[in-house]
Amino acid sequence: MKRITINALVDIGCLITFIPSLVSGLVLYFVLPSGDGRGSGWTEYLGIARNQWVTMHDNSSLVFAALLIIHLLLHWKFFRNIKKALNPKGKQESDTP
Repeated sequence: MKRITINALVDIGCLITFIPSLVSGLVLYFVLPSGDGRGSGWTEYLGIARNQWVTMHDNSSLVFAALLIIHLLLHWKFFRNIKKALNPKGKQESDTP
């Protein structure tokens, strides 16, 4: 498989796993917080129990983190040479006014 195809699949996977992580995190923070805070009387939201929201959040976040690590490894050459990418003409920082 070509490197660009792998990059595209990893990026799509990151997007797909980020969305449920974000939504479940927002639900857990604003609607179903732990403890005696706001909304503590609710035990479910949209027919889904709080512990299922937590499980969905944890699982999607772990997969997202793994894909993000793969994404960073695929772009390691860029990060290694980031100084050259940010300063392509080779100017010294002291040369700029």
